[in-house]
Amino acid sequence: MIDRLIDRLLQLTRRERWLLALMVVIILPSLVWLLGLAPLNERRIAAERARQDSHLMALWVLDRAAEQAQLKAATPGAVAAMPPIGISGLEQSLVLAGLRQRVRELAGDGDGGIGLRFDSVVFTELMVWLSQNDPSWGYDIIGFRLQRGPETGTVAAELTLQPQG
Repeated sequence: MIDRLIDRLLQLTRRERWLLALMVVIILPSLVWLLGLAPLNERRIAAERARQDSHLMALWVLDRAAEQAQLKAATPGAVAAMPPIGISGLEQSLVLAGLRQRVRELAGDGDGGIGLRFDSVVFTELMVWLSQNDPSWGYDIIGFRLQRGPETGTVAAELTLQPQG
């Protein structure tokens, strides 16, 4: 088989052999790069960027949690435990804030807790709603998960609420 390949190469003109060598040395590696390695590199860069964005979001949430802890520590006992407003009260506050149509899941558990999930909600509207309701709704947020949404300024959010006390 190698003998046939050598015979075939010897039948080619000098110019054809140089062009064939050029193709093997330059064009084939270029095609491997363009068709195989470049897309993999782009995906790796995109994944790294997404990881960095996720890390920055986690740091931002930790900073907000620290601020919240400082605010609660600065005013001890200022906010007395309120009775929980319940699922209907929570739903009414969502309606008043214009967020009810964005809720994917609003469910209560047997212990008085509430699970709340948004697939895509404007981040600032969600935070305004939380800020307005947090002192008076009678719940503590025990689970809070945010994920960047498909559009700029939107997030997917999951909240788990438990009655204060």
